[in-house]
Amino acid sequence: MSGPHLTYGTLVKDEGDMVGHVAYALYKRDKLSFIQAIRDEKGRAPTEEELWAFIVSSNLGLRIDAYRSEAEQALQVLSGEVLQGTADELGRQYQRELTQQLLKAKPLLRAVAESLLANLLAVAVVALVAVVLYGTRIGFVSLAADVFGYEVKALVD
Repeated sequence: MSGPHLTYGTLVKDEGDMVGHVAYALYKRDKLSFIQAIRDEKGRAPTEEELWAFIVSSNLGLRIDAYRSEAEQALQVLSGEVLQGTADELGRQYQRELTQQLLKAKPLLRAVAESLLANLLAVAVVALVAVVLYGTRIGFVSLAADVFGYEVKALVD
């Protein structure tokens, strides 16, 4: 009887075959369960013939396909959990970043007050420009008289 590497070579196609590696681990799980079942039922370790029968039955095409299928499902579950964990972590990072940005942002009342002040300054600049233009047109003395309600008369010698 030979076969220490029989099952490994059947399940694992090459070093990069993750499905095969997981399938082999599942085979080893079943092999250990088989050995423990013999110990529990018969109070002894399995004979070489019993162990060989298990190995041969585990290497049948349907059993190999079943190990690989179970391995693929396990890897899909694992990758789904990893992706979900990554997505959750990205969500938490986004929430932290958003919270930090909001804490750095100005409060609403301050932003409104600054905007109102900026608009008032803009109106004041426009009004000043209008006064200067009007004053240059009619004269600043006449402008002052109009604004303050004075009558300006020429001085006669």
